[in-house]
Amino acid sequence: MSRTLTRIRFPAGLVLWLAGNLAASGITVADLQARLAKGDKLTVIDVRAPALFSEGHIPGAINVPASLCPYKRLPPLGKVIVCGDGLGRAATESAAAALAAKPGITVDIIEGGFAAWESAHAPGTRAQGFKAEMLNYLSYAELKAAATSEVLLVDLRQQPTPKVVEVSSTSVAPPSQPLTDLAQEFPGMRQAQLSPGDSLAKTSAAAGSGAPPLLVLIDSGDGAAQTMARRLKASGVRRYAILAGGELILSRHGQPGLQRAGSRPALPGQNTNPRETTP
Repeated sequence: MSRTLTRIRFPAGLVLWLAGNLAASGITVADLQARLAKGDKLTVIDVRAPALFSEGHIPGAINVPASLCPYKRLPPLGKVIVCGDGLGRAATESAAAALAAKPGITVDIIEGGFAAWESAHAPGTRAQGFKAEMLNYLSYAELKAAATSEVLLVDLRQQPTPKVVEVSSTSVAPPSQPLTDLAQEFPGMRQAQLSPGDSLAKTSAAAGSGAPPLLVLIDSGDGAAQTMARRLKASGVRRYAILAGGELILSRHGQPGLQRAGSRPALPGQNTNPRETTP
C-alpha cells in the first residue's frame, strides 16, 4: 500500500517565530552579572533604538535595533544575550526570534531588559548629572499585548467628584461614571490599589517574589501617575511605565477619538477643550 506524503509549507514569519520561541530563554540580571564576572564568552545585543542606546547601555553591548535584526548579517557568535527596554513591548521577543534563527547563535533574553538592569544598580554607561526629565509611557495596545505574568497594574485612579449644578434653587449632582474594571479589561494581570501618598513598600509587597514586574501606572488624568513615576525613579526603580491616556483611554477600550466638552463628566485635570484630540 503506497502512501502519499504531503509537504506543508509554513509562512517564513511563522517559521521564524517558532525558531525564536524554541531557542530563546530568559536570564536574570543577577545571573548575567555573575556570568560576566566569571568571564563567560557572551555577546550582549541591545535591540533598543539607537537614541536610547546612546543614553545608556550595558558596558560592551552592541546595538542592533529590533527592526534590523532579521536583516543584520552576523557571524556565529555563540551565546547571545538580548537586551530590550523591559517595558512590555513585543519588539524584544521578535528581535530574539530573528537572532536565534541565524546559524551559530543561541539566545537568552534579559528578564526585565535594561530597565531591570538599571533597577538592580548594575554598571552602565549612562552619564550622571542633570538632564531633561524622561518618563516611560505605554499605549493601551502595548499593554494589551504585554505578557500577563510580567505586569503589575498600579491603580492610582480616583473617582471624580461630580460638579454640583444648581437647578431651580436645587443642588443636583449628575451621576458619576464608574471607573473601568481593570480585571475585566486586562484578564490575569495582577493589581495593586494605591493612593498617591501610599508607601512604595506597598507596591513591592503586591509585586511578590521573583523578578521585578513591569509596574504600569494608571491614573485618572490628574498627574498621579507622573508623581508616582518620579518617586519610583528616585528610589532606583526603572521598570515602570505610565499608561498613556489613563482612565480616559480605558473608558474607550483603547479607541482614539475626540472628547467633546459636555459629553461626559470631566476627569480631574482633564482638558475639556473640544478642539483638542485626546490620547
